[in-house]
Amino acid sequence: MKVSVIGVGNMGSIFAEKLSEKAEKVLLVEKVPEKLARFKREPFEIVDIETAKLSDYIVLAVKPQDASSILEKLKGYSGVLISIVAGLKISTIEEYGILKVARVMPNVGVRVKEGVLAVSYSEKVRSEEKEGVKSLLESLGLVVEIEEKHFPAITALTGSGPAFVFVMTEAFLDAALKMGLSFEVARDLVYKLFEGSARLLFETKEHPAVWKHRVTSPAGTTIEGIVAMEKSAVRGGIIESLLASHRKALELEGK
Repeated sequence: MKVSVIGVGNMGSIFAEKLSEKAEKVLLVEKVPEKLARFKREPFEIVDIETAKLSDYIVLAVKPQDASSILEKLKGYSGVLISIVAGLKISTIEEYGILKVARVMPNVGVRVKEGVLAVSYSEKVRSEEKEGVKSLLESLGLVVEIEEKHFPAITALTGSGPAFVFVMTEAFLDAALKMGLSFEVARDLVYKLFEGSARLLFETKEHPAVWKHRVTSPAGTTIEGIVAMEKSAVRGGIIESLLASHRKALELEGK
């Protein structure tokens, strides 16, 4: 399997590194030579767009404002174009005669192979090609197929979502420092706390309220903290943060 990555910026470089574990050859197209310095080794090869078009799959990872000029050069590409360009709709790509499209929304977790990648396909992508895309993307994290109309929700939930988790994590660290713990001890405790709690929910598939109830004892320390959270409208603040991101995502999609 031969894969090309066009645009080797922050996300494109991560895709290149992780996809190299699945593809026999990863071709790279990038206009800034400095970004390619660490890829001058096997299985990477620096090429032009015409050579990239010979690949089975192309990952389009350029900035939104550069997409149209690149798509013009990719006109008629017959493989599967995997686009991670924010806001770029499948229908827009199809206007360039590229009929096999996988639109993907990744998040920052892909850096440690724990990303969430939502994917939507154009009608011309065959089932075996979808499996090929899924196989490639699974080297970066969890792959979930969705309808394209839900991309604004995914942008808010899993695209912007990590930033909100980081804010909450920072708050836990601040509280730990206030309670007298060193940053080094607090960091390890808090990071593992979030990781373990998420893993517990993911593996059991139970509603978080179930586990909240199991941790909470009558007249204990946990219920005292939960009451304080409710008084501070923490739950409502988180929901509104996600809905605000969703409204902005809808705006950017022209809806």
